Amino acid sequence: MSKGVYTSRLKNAKRNIISGFVKTFVVIILNFVIRTAVLYYLGAEYQGLSGLFTSILQVLNLTDLGFSSAVTFILYKPIADNDIDTICAIVAFLKKAYKIIGIVILVSGLILMPFLPQLISGDCPSDINIYILFSLYLFNAVISYLLFAYKSTLLTAMQREDIVSNVYSFTTLVSKGIQFLILLLFRNYYLYILIIPIGSIINNILLHVCSLKAFPDIIPKGEVNSQIKNELVKQVKAVFIGRISDIARNSFDNIVLSAFLGLVVVAVYDNYYYIFSAVYGFMGMIAHAIRASVGNSIVKETSEKNYHDCMKFSFIFMWIVGWCSICMCCLYQPFMLMWMKGNLNLLLSIPNMLLFCVYFYAISLTYTKGIYLEARGLFWECRQWYIFEAVGNLVLNIILGYFFGVTGILVATIITILIFNYIGGTLVLFKYYFKIGFQEFFASHIKYFVVTVLNGLVTYLICSLIAGEGVVNFVIKLVICILLPNSIYLGTYLKTKMFNESFNTFKRVLRK
Repeated sequence: MSKGVYTSRLKNAKRNIISGFVKTFVVIILNFVIRTAVLYYLGAEYQGLSGLFTSILQVLNLTDLGFSSAVTFILYKPIADNDIDTICAIVAFLKKAYKIIGIVILVSGLILMPFLPQLISGDCPSDINIYILFSLYLFNAVISYLLFAYKSTLLTAMQREDIVSNVYSFTTLVSKGIQFLILLLFRNYYLYILIIPIGSIINNILLHVCSLKAFPDIIPKGEVNSQIKNELVKQVKAVFIGRISDIARNSFDNIVLSAFLGLVVVAVYDNYYYIFSAVYGFMGMIAHAIRASVGNSIVKETSEKNYHDCMKFSFIFMWIVGWCSICMCCLYQPFMLMWMKGNLNLLLSIPNMLLFCVYFYAISLTYTKGIYLEARGLFWECRQWYIFEAVGNLVLNIILGYFFGVTGILVATIITILIFNYIGGTLVLFKYYFKIGFQEFFASHIKYFVVTVLNGLVTYLICSLIAGEGVVNFVIKLVICILLPNSIYLGTYLKTKMFNESFNTFKRVLRK
């Protein structure tokens, strides 16, 4: 591999990470402001409706069959070979597929509408027509597929995720600002929701314009050959099964809670999940930013070299994941107390809060192996594990959720993530690609977990000595969580070979 290619990967990865960080920060802050405004001006039931309908539309989005992930993988080789004709043909195939997907989602949503009342336990807000509200959410989902959605997939595969992030940051800033003004001045939930599809339309148009400017030679034209089409169909089938497991984990929680316990419980759970997903989003931003670069490396480099890179990524990721988990454990409840203005009815119990922290650590364990599984295109080889996770999570959600409520939902999710997603996916990765270092990989993660648990106990005990509530106490605990866990990690890993190699890689990325 030439130095130029390596420099390009580093440049793209760093650019994508920076823009992704900005996007994630903007989204987190603005969503927090909007969520708070809805809770304060309208009430928890409205936030519960938003969480429920978002989850339902995520289920309907199963119809995209994972086209974007599969197509991104298929694009890696022609992009590496600079095969413009093949790239254009694949993009044309994706464009046609997205139009069909949008129509299928529309029809599916219309069929589902008569059954919406059965998914809500208790009453809805008296001034809300759930059919009109759901129609707005449905329109937003459909228009995203019909209007240039394929451009996002193209830019990601071309290692220009920064363009996608920057456009999304801009449109989010504008749309969320308008939504806040609507809540502040009119407190009209319909107008508030109407801004969402308008923002999606503007976002997709801007992506189209930026894509044409960045890659004017890549336009949807031509037909993919039979070999690529067969590979696409195979990968799409497998990714579709994988999406079922993701939906079973991320969306059925709210639907089950709404059916069993009502919209207020959904709102409480959703608030905690929002903080969870905000922190998790930063991890995802890093993973997403380097995914195309990893895919390029897999095409160009040996599996041994990529295995060594994977071990370094794992070390860096698990340091960050462990630190975030410790911060959540110590700061979750104090933050929620301030956010909910001391209303204990809108807080989860301490055990459930800790389960959210375990949930975060468990799902973050899957990130590194997930990057390489997707970049290598091992969707088909993972299909049985996707099915096990989806069925296991759904069944356990219903059973444990019925008997134990939120606790059961969280326990069900953690169990299925660890067994079927992490262990199962890792087995596939090492069987079909790396073929070396399986025991070393698992042993390293066990070591990272033990260090994190001990680190967390020390930090939690010290934070618990800070009595009282309020902003000052929260800031003191925050400072402790920033300094103490990282100091313990540094003291533990400083003399290790993995720390030195990872630190040198980090310095090289900064220089490039």
